[in-house]
Amino acid sequence: MTTPTPIKRADVPKEQTWNRESVFATWNDFQAEYDDIATQIPTLASYRGRLSESDDVLAEYFDTLFALRRRAGRLAVFVGLATAVDTSDDTARTMEGQVNTLFAQMAGTIAFTEPELIAMGNTLSQWAQADERLSIYQHYFDDLLRQAEHTQSPEVERLLGMLTDAFNGPYATYVELVNTDLKFPDALDSQNNPHRVAQDIVPPTGIKSTDRDLRRDAWEKFCDGHKAVENTLASNLITNIKQYVFLARARGYETVLEARLAPANLPVAVFHNLVNTFKDNLHVWHRYWEAKRKVIGVEEIRPYDIWAPLTENPPYISYEQAVDWIVTGLEPLGERYTNVLRKGATTDRWVDYAQNEGRKQGAFSSACYDCPPFIFNTFDGSLTGMSVLAHELGHSMHSYWMDQHQPEVYNGYFANGSSGAIAETASNFHQAMTRAYLLSINTDDRDFQLSLIEEAMFNFHRYFFIMPTLARLELELYTRAENNQPLNASIINELTAQFFGEGYGDALSDEPVRTATNWMQFQHVYVPYYTFQYSVGISAAHALSGNIHDGKPNATDNYLNFIGAGWSHYAIDLFKLGGVDMTSAETIKQTFAVMSKLVERLEDLAP
Repeated sequence: MTTPTPIKRADVPKEQTWNRESVFATWNDFQAEYDDIATQIPTLASYRGRLSESDDVLAEYFDTLFALRRRAGRLAVFVGLATAVDTSDDTARTMEGQVNTLFAQMAGTIAFTEPELIAMGNTLSQWAQADERLSIYQHYFDDLLRQAEHTQSPEVERLLGMLTDAFNGPYATYVELVNTDLKFPDALDSQNNPHRVAQDIVPPTGIKSTDRDLRRDAWEKFCDGHKAVENTLASNLITNIKQYVFLARARGYETVLEARLAPANLPVAVFHNLVNTFKDNLHVWHRYWEAKRKVIGVEEIRPYDIWAPLTENPPYISYEQAVDWIVTGLEPLGERYTNVLRKGATTDRWVDYAQNEGRKQGAFSSACYDCPPFIFNTFDGSLTGMSVLAHELGHSMHSYWMDQHQPEVYNGYFANGSSGAIAETASNFHQAMTRAYLLSINTDDRDFQLSLIEEAMFNFHRYFFIMPTLARLELELYTRAENNQPLNASIINELTAQFFGEGYGDALSDEPVRTATNWMQFQHVYVPYYTFQYSVGISAAHALSGNIHDGKPNATDNYLNFIGAGWSHYAIDLFKLGGVDMTSAETIKQTFAVMSKLVERLEDLAP
């Protein structure tokens, strides 16, 4: 027998879909808004050379610019969700390309903005102090002047802005190749029955089965499918790397790492602190592999066993139950927070969680100032599915809270000075809070406890093992590119196998050739140095949730202030506002301590 075919998108129940009609009722409405924005973008050029004329002109320009950006943001969210839930939607795919072009046109048109503002120097602060309309931009002005040496002339900035669309090519190629064109043979279980292998939230479907033969075959075919196009993927990634090296040098940065962290004023030491602490604590992972080997009852644990269920009797969780548990776990934040959270996850239809054919891999939340923070999530009824939902709802509540407290300039994940580490803190905080609540109930139910540990370690494995390991790989690849050293598929494969192998240690029997394909399986590597920010985020999240559960003074208010501040402060200062110091290795170690307790609990539950 074969795995049931996913349902058609047209057959998905409405309650499982995102409330797209609340943004645009029809594609005609979308097109009308697109056309109107496109006609207004050229009006921004009329302010070129005039920003220093007066505070009135500058305030008027900001009002016009940010209004257009907010409207364009709605377009981006709409097409982004439409293509994610159904990659066969040709209209959505066409419109997505148009929106990308629109943003590139806007970037090119407003490229004069920051060079002109920087040229004004202290006048910006004087105007911000004297004119209430400009006072909200004080941090933005300070940040611009801080980065003045890396801002080029208006002509150069215009060219760099125009490159935005063209430089999106490698990422777009990767998405199309792995989500649409790359197909995998069916995997066979121990009874020789075929099972569909497809992109999901990596790992692929089938690898979480209790049937070890199916896990092995699904993993092998997933890896082998990627390996079959490794040279294409390597060429694509290397092009992406070279583009970011070019952009870093064009702005006068020594390295891509510096260029990526400087806008958020995040010291590069935070990256090295995370990576070095991770390497020093790999023994915790080695201990986990051994504990899991005992629980699942195998002589040798292999890479395809990493996702093996810890119990054959996991609880099935309805979507409604998952929402209830998440909301209950977040109750320490107060009714104002949880009421919005519950409505967003249910009646307001923020979440598209159907399992229809043609969906993209992964899950995400869409930040948007003037529409709901929609979520793309494939919910499967497992505790892991519930955890992913909690994660994305954390992102969405972060977006919602920013909307309530910040102007557009400090709002959204693409705000000036934004940091992925901050964004991933909010999402992982939701998971940490929900997990802590669930660990306190059903303590006598071994299957539930095992399933909960499985969910927790799945999350840690993704964000506290895979992501920092990929971060190590990124550092090596970018360093080689920056020093004009060779890069090709073989080199990337060898480095990937080496770094993952160190994480496995002697406790897990590796298959390096297939393990080497890990870099091909994550779109995250196309956004330089985003991977490590997941690990910073999960560490900060556990510190913040620990503060709340330990009853530290003002811990709840500190967290709400943290997510409400948007990017009105630098990243390190935002962490301090929430009550955590991310310049200290101790915060990373504390998260390994949390993980160690889970491993200890797993050891106690082993036969």
